[in-house]
Amino acid sequence: MARQTIWQWLVLALQQHKTAALLLVVDSKGSSPGKPGAKMAISSDKTTFGTIGGGRTEYDLTQYAVECLNSTPERIQLLHKKHYDSDTGASGQICGGKQTIVQVICQPSDLPLLQKIQYAEEKNRPVVLEISPNGLSTKPDTDKLSKPSFSYHHQSDWCYQCIIGLVKCAYIIGGGHVSLALTQVLVLLGFEVTIIEQRTTVSTMKNNTLASHKRIIPYTEISNAIVNGKQAYVFVMTHSHETDQLVINLLANKELKYLGVLGSRRKINLMKKNLQTHISEQNWQSIRAPIGLPINSHAPMEIAISIAAELIQFDNSRSCGSVRPRRD
Repeated sequence: MARQTIWQWLVLALQQHKTAALLLVVDSKGSSPGKPGAKMAISSDKTTFGTIGGGRTEYDLTQYAVECLNSTPERIQLLHKKHYDSDTGASGQICGGKQTIVQVICQPSDLPLLQKIQYAEEKNRPVVLEISPNGLSTKPDTDKLSKPSFSYHHQSDWCYQCIIGLVKCAYIIGGGHVSLALTQVLVLLGFEVTIIEQRTTVSTMKNNTLASHKRIIPYTEISNAIVNGKQAYVFVMTHSHETDQLVINLLANKELKYLGVLGSRRKINLMKKNLQTHISEQNWQSIRAPIGLPINSHAPMEIAISIAAELIQFDNSRSCGSVRPRRD
């Protein structure tokens, strides 16, 4: 059974004639808890769903939201929190940084829009959610927005945009033990996982019940099997050096969000040497090789966790506008 989303929670609350508030982090600086996109919902009886970082700040904002739900405040408010222990207006938390949160008091008239957002997320049909002092709205044009965007001029002139329903697609090339472990971790991180294998008798491929899709095709057809390239995270971990090399050669020039290959540094260096007339050094710079943070991992789940940790680092670096130096 699919996990409940915050949009489902809000729709259900309004359908049950409850009042509810949406809190959404739209901007953060420094080490503040709750990064942009973090969200939670609160009902007037103090029931909550989700989190914006926890701690004193979340507690204070939850109490404030409940007060607002039991009064007649502004429908949409922009709240600024400083996370220092002594500054005037600070939260008392010592992590440092600043956080901007938008609070939306959801009304019965919002139900159709919230249902539309819920549908977009459930069916993986992306829409842009826009929140401003004028209210909430959606629009279909997602091509121009690559990550959440927040523009601020003053308290009555700001706009937050993010894409709802954009599925994170992971393609694991190879159906072995690490593939099985990585599937388990990526599903927990919200990925839709596709396993691609060319062998027909791989027990771990059969035992992988969490993957959304499992395909048996020749690796020579791998390029055509990855259809949503710009949002595709591809992990190459086939059964041999030769097939890894074949797959990397076919995918190196394809537009992908993430492309990495599992293996030792010796294996990667040999692959670079063999493919030097096919893949430029510039293209190699965009390939994560070898994948995984260097935590001396050996068991399949340890390797999977090291890969997932690097993936989180990769995504968070991109969302912050910086790219982590390569570990060559």
